[in-house]
Amino acid sequence: MTEAVIEALESELQREREQVPLAERLAVISNDLKAKAGGGGRDLTKDEIDEMWGHS
Repeated sequence: MTEAVIEALESELQREREQVPLAERLAVISNDLKAKAGGGGRDLTKDEIDEMWGHS
């Protein structure tokens, strides 16, 4: 039984090592959303940000 647990843990560690790092996955998502948003738009003011968060 101990050997089975060790093998399962080693397998999980190997799977984690092969996974694309979170920062890279988030960068891909961010770039995709930026491309979909296109140009234009504007920066929000501090008052607008406070209003969104309910800090009027």
